Amino acid sequence: MGVALTLEQYLKTCNIAFDLTPHHYSEGAFNTALCAAIPSHCLAKAVVFRDEDLHYTMAVVPANHRVLRHTLNEILDRHLELADEDELDSIFFDCRQGAIPSCGQAYGLNVIWDDRLSDPAELWLEAGDHQHLVHLSGTDFQRLMASSLHDTISCAKSSRRLRRN
Repeated sequence: MGVALTLEQYLKTCNIAFDLTPHHYSEGAFNTALCAAIPSHCLAKAVVFRDEDLHYTMAVVPANHRVLRHTLNEILDRHLELADEDELDSIFFDCRQGAIPSCGQAYGLNVIWDDRLSDPAELWLEAGDHQHLVHLSGTDFQRLMASSLHDTISCAKSSRRLRRN
């Protein structure tokens, strides 16, 4: 499949130069970064939320971070919950389940992105399948996100694992 048609058209319309980075099949943003041999803080992960009025918002954070939903609720003054897979399938109709590009604007979603993504010189995002990433410059990523809100909306994932005795 490569890149989802909606995403590809949006990137071209915005005059964003990009290339595709192939990788072995993987699920989950952190695993994808490992498979693609890229730094996990340079993979922009998309997490989609919905509010009580069924308005969707995409939060974009580094793959090695998790969204601080309470912070997001305060910033947006809304009560957000994770969107269900079925909802995502209809929004991202040209993508494989779980391979959501972090360019929600292409799909008509409101986007808020984490300030930590303004540092890397280059970034990657899901292309719409589980075997390719879109690679673009940090400058182009910021151009894509220029009309979207941004703030510190994530924290590093804990590396501790729970053990059973």
